[in-house]
Amino acid sequence: MKKLCLLAFLHREGASGFVSTPHFKSTSDLHRSSSELHDSLFDDIFESEPNREENVAPPKNYNEDAAPFSELESDHDRARRMDMVRKLQKVFYKEPNSFASSSSVAVASSRVQSKPHANTLSYGHTSLRNLPTVTSYDGIQTADSAAILPGYQFVWNIHNPQHCHMFHSILSGPAPWYFAHVFLPDSLSSATTTATSESSTQDVIPNIDNTEAYNDIQYELKRAQGLYGTLFRITDRRFHDEDGSVALAVQAIDKIRIHNVSSKHPYLCTDVQLAPDDELMKMYFDKALMSSASILSSHVTSNKVGENNPLSSSPSAVSGAARAAAVADSLRCRQFECLPIFLEEKPKRPNNIDALKAKSTDSNATRKIKDAILKQEREKADAYMSVVQLMNYDKFSYGSLEDSESVTTRSLETYWKNLARAQTPSSEEDLFSESEDFSSLFLPEPSSYVSSTPSSMSVEAVQMMEYHLWRSLDTMLRLLTMVSSATVPMPSQLMGLLPKRNDWPKDFLLEGAASSLENSGGNIGTSFKSPFVRVDQIAATSSKYSSLRRAHRLSYVIWMLLDGLSIAGAESPSRSDLLQMSSVLQRLEAAKLTIDGVNDILKQLIPKK
Repeated sequence: MKKLCLLAFLHREGASGFVSTPHFKSTSDLHRSSSELHDSLFDDIFESEPNREENVAPPKNYNEDAAPFSELESDHDRARRMDMVRKLQKVFYKEPNSFASSSSVAVASSRVQSKPHANTLSYGHTSLRNLPTVTSYDGIQTADSAAILPGYQFVWNIHNPQHCHMFHSILSGPAPWYFAHVFLPDSLSSATTTATSESSTQDVIPNIDNTEAYNDIQYELKRAQGLYGTLFRITDRRFHDEDGSVALAVQAIDKIRIHNVSSKHPYLCTDVQLAPDDELMKMYFDKALMSSASILSSHVTSNKVGENNPLSSSPSAVSGAARAAAVADSLRCRQFECLPIFLEEKPKRPNNIDALKAKSTDSNATRKIKDAILKQEREKADAYMSVVQLMNYDKFSYGSLEDSESVTTRSLETYWKNLARAQTPSSEEDLFSESEDFSSLFLPEPSSYVSSTPSSMSVEAVQMMEYHLWRSLDTMLRLLTMVSSATVPMPSQLMGLLPKRNDWPKDFLLEGAASSLENSGGNIGTSFKSPFVRVDQIAATSSKYSSLRRAHRLSYVIWMLLDGLSIAGAESPSRSDLLQMSSVLQRLEAAKLTIDGVNDILKQLIPKK
């Protein structure tokens, strides 16, 4: 209770500092006793430093009795107060010291329990443990109405203290800063209620109860299709002193499968596994199978693998190896596929605050109007520029991409070594060992991958579906122009995904539009400008980026264009349905069927001559 009170104090008083320390702690770390916290606060703030002179006189010209944000509080008073708040916050989010014990067994045990899980993705790893998780129950704008697909980006303003605590915990560690988003189908009514409290700036601190989200996640996990979400990363952040809120620039970078809830308090955490599409895993299935034979023979030679050991080329292990290779290739391409965005403040407008202040001669109605306008002006003054929802590629990072063959080879070697260590631990690893728990690096493979042979979906089938999808999209834009008598804009990031082919029809308009953007060499975006990237033009210089990954990106971002079409009779799958689809071909085919349905309706709306 005292810990939450301190958190509320930090939130109300404008907590804004953070320190670069690991943030993923075990349950015992997150729930430190109040006595530990008080001791650390005393040591860090009041205990004299070694080089500090004794009997230093306190600083002068400070008003100790000035209430925060009152007229009596000067700029010096406020700067001093905020410095104290940041020190408190630094202590609160730092890694606690390990306890001393006279028993070596107790020391070893405490080290094992307090050792945080490694929540950084690296080659050969496919899972994240204790990942902070946001659900649609939390009522964060743009994250409460539907599932979020990879390839999108947002600016979020976080006000709720529990959310602020979660993101402060994430940001206290080193980058990259990851968290998960999960949409729960029955959460719309609850999210609406929470959204009101999220945007509230009153002193009342709303509380988010994770019990309902926990129960719904447990229910979804029991269903055959499982529960999928989206992996996010934070690329920029701002801490607001005035109200303790946090502004975040976030990007949805990958699809994940939720395996279980690891904790409910003080915020929701889940164990997740990255979920590459069938086609991406199939690319490395044969390589994974060959590597399993190699690792098996080396371990049999050294008598490390028995006949009944699950390492012995089981379908589950091979499927996990193919997943590891596909995830590694995705990590390799991420710097090219995901251009980071940064927060940019809106231009300061003329300050008319004094003119808007209510006067004693104003009527009650005039006072209310002025107060409302004044509140809007202050909100606008603190706002950040919005960003285009679709991520752009980073044109200048392509040359530094690693070779796919070497990356996937290293990832497979790491995967099999870790799996062997997890299933055949060394006799030297005992209670006193501080070696990593390799079993925590693995989560069970979905039964669909374990029990089935590699997907029959080929790269050629995906490319053919991609071709027909673009032709249907070109037809839709023509029909919309005829019906509305206006030009329909296309997102530049979407145009950059158009394949370079020699067999486009002569009347295919999109190729001309893409070529015009490509040749102009201009920047795209609203506030955050970046060069237009024609992916095929960049990728043509080498074989570092496959056409399958380009189609994979298209299968997600095409739905931004389709979501904006509200035509009666046109049906399309929900975002949650799209996340459930396990292949690129499935999503491309669903997009083509949706566009063809729109085209049939538009043809009926065109006046007949």
